[in-house]
Amino acid sequence: MTAPVILTLEDSRAEIFPSEGGVLSKYWAEGKSILAATPWSDNIAPSGLIAPDEKTWVSQWRGGWQLCAPNTGPAGEGTEHAAFHGAASQASWKIISATANSLKLNWSDSRGGIELTREWSIDAPGSVSVETFATNHSLEHKPVGFAEHLILGSEFLEPLEQGAQVLLDLGPKASIVELDYAGAPTGNLFEELASSSPFTQLSAKQLAKVFAVASPQRKSITVNVADWVAKVEWWGLDHALVWQEFGTSREHPWNGEVFALGIEPTNVAHGLGANDFDGPFLQPGETISWQTSLHISRKVNH
Repeated sequence: MTAPVILTLEDSRAEIFPSEGGVLSKYWAEGKSILAATPWSDNIAPSGLIAPDEKTWVSQWRGGWQLCAPNTGPAGEGTEHAAFHGAASQASWKIISATANSLKLNWSDSRGGIELTREWSIDAPGSVSVETFATNHSLEHKPVGFAEHLILGSEFLEPLEQGAQVLLDLGPKASIVELDYAGAPTGNLFEELASSSPFTQLSAKQLAKVFAVASPQRKSITVNVADWVAKVEWWGLDHALVWQEFGTSREHPWNGEVFALGIEPTNVAHGLGANDFDGPFLQPGETISWQTSLHISRKVNH
């Protein structure tokens, strides 16, 4: 197994694998492991091949936080160079520069059309962020789907096994797009959420689900679990996906053992990715950028 790059700042520590999609596989804050880790993560032997379908992708997934790009979701039938969740999500990224608390990476597609530059940074104790630049070097407009596949879990979600709930603050005037588990819109849109909404109060008694927070007024989602708070903030992407898997999927390889909560800023308000008709598109010569941060803290008890 390729050794990870380690970033540290005081009691915060990040473990990044450039050769596996530049994934931030583990992140510790205040002594707690924050990101989801799959039960099979220690047995992964990177193949160097891009996963063409969900089954192959999941078998190579450590958990953690990585970028799905230059598209998201399924590869699509008959797609040339098929890549589930985008080729960059598991490809080898080149290290551009590194310091004790930052790491800059670069990736280009096999034809040199789309280039991504990504810089991880531990900004302060309990805070980690990543800024990404995407450039279209081709002469064609390209449909692009980007999603920060940021998955909370491990010790952060342990209280759920003792009956605790996850409380989400989705911000004012949050529009919820209901999705099926494949990420496709069901046609249901919720503009007003009740205080006990299944989109804001999550528990292990609920089935796994995915939904989208479309064009939120405030680009932040706060996650409360027991006495811990995780706040995800972003700019440059219009929407976010929320994925809930609290030990309810029993089929292999999940086996009822995976506790994961995805808070995933994205430029598409569903899980199907961009397409040639609706986009979103990156124009020839165009560069766009976005940033996402995760801040961990304890609740203050008065």
